[in-house]
Amino acid sequence: MSMLVLLSTAALLAAVAAAALPDAARRRTPASLAIWPLALATFLAAVGAMTAAVGGGDLAGPLVAFLVVALTVVVQLYAERNLRGDPRSRLFFGFSSLAALGSVASVTAGDLRLLAAGWTLATISTVVLIRAGGDGPQTRVATRRSAALLLLGDAALWAAVITVITTTGSASLSAPATLSPVPATAVSVLVAIAAIARAGSFPLHGWLPTTAATTTPVSALLHAGFVNAGAILLLRFAPVPAEAGPWVVGVAGGATMLLASLAMLTRPDVKGRLVQSTAAQMGFMLVACSLGAFGLALVHVFGHALYKASLFLGAGSAVERALAARTTDAAHPSRRGGILGAGVVVAVGIAAVAAGGILSHAAAILLLFPLATAAVAGARIGGSGATTAARTGLVAAVAAAVAGYALVVFPAAEALVPTAAAATLPPVVAVVLFLAGAGLAVVARTSGRFADRMFAVGFAWGRPALPTPSVRPSTPAVLTGPLEYGSTR
Repeated sequence: MSMLVLLSTAALLAAVAAAALPDAARRRTPASLAIWPLALATFLAAVGAMTAAVGGGDLAGPLVAFLVVALTVVVQLYAERNLRGDPRSRLFFGFSSLAALGSVASVTAGDLRLLAAGWTLATISTVVLIRAGGDGPQTRVATRRSAALLLLGDAALWAAVITVITTTGSASLSAPATLSPVPATAVSVLVAIAAIARAGSFPLHGWLPTTAATTTPVSALLHAGFVNAGAILLLRFAPVPAEAGPWVVGVAGGATMLLASLAMLTRPDVKGRLVQSTAAQMGFMLVACSLGAFGLALVHVFGHALYKASLFLGAGSAVERALAARTTDAAHPSRRGGILGAGVVVAVGIAAVAAGGILSHAAAILLLFPLATAAVAGARIGGSGATTAARTGLVAAVAAAVAGYALVVFPAAEALVPTAAAATLPPVVAVVLFLAGAGLAVVARTSGRFADRMFAVGFAWGRPALPTPSVRPSTPAVLTGPLEYGSTR
């Protein structure tokens, strides 16, 4: 462990200790003194990332460590006002700092035991943060599900680490590459389970939708940082010579990406839509890892973390924006403009991919997803009621972003993490997922029996089962919470 990592760890421990200090002046939110040592840890993590970039060492770990502590500082600055007067503020500042400490220890560890210990510390701290969201029935459901499914994933990770150590006699990060076929398959599947649980993906997805009941600062940390850790875990165990793990990760990620995208369309609440969006994005991340595109997965993690943190921290003003939109006269969309906008974006994207010479890369098939997303954006802009000049400029900006992604971001992402996985899925899996996603998108805009069934599947995705009344039919049931989560008495 480098000196910078040790100093960052000390600063994070100081943040945990500062959260327990009393505020004698009573002028600040209790425990908000943790922000200062956490800011120091952010500076040290930034220096560590720059040092790794210059020195040519492992860059993924220091970059993710910087992302974690930087986002924690931003969220704590938000919470300093958001939680003012809230008796749970001390719990938030203390355990958010402890979760950051566990995440940093996990992603920068050079030893499998330290990796697993940091992973579990982050899990326990996050479950405590979810529980601190309140005493309502939704929070209790979220706590039970999170503790059960996340600790199940942690148990799988510890089982994988123990298998590696007992089989190879070493706890170094290079030890998994030397495993024989049988233990390699076991380790590969166990690590896949741990990554799936942390990402909130099928079939361990039930905990993530329930966390919409927690506070906004906790939601921001949870969706911007905590769930993203599966990418770095799969990267660390990528040299394991087994095909089972990538198949488990790819199937789980693909199913989650499709079903969570469908579920997002059924949620009427802002946080519920954001939660399902996170699940779908994590599914894409797992698919990218299963194809060996770890660099692309990490870039996706960074983009998702920054974007989702801003959305959660700004969720409180969503109602105001919706009301403002209702008072504005909606212009009739232009079908011709929409087709033209999408066509320009797709043409520029295809030309950039061909010019970049990246079609031979195994992960190039994943460019279908950002290209399709950009095409939808181009269609909406082109068909909007804005002026011709504004639409032209915005469509050109989207096309330029697609070209930059294909020519700059994609090659840089793969250069960021040069590690080659021992086993990956065939690219045709991504094609099947893309076609299935396109089919669901078309069905979502139609009506009929099949569309109704798909709506029901999406609406029920990840939701707890409705309570069964334990009273006689003649006795009226009294709900102690919302029907979705409540119980009768």
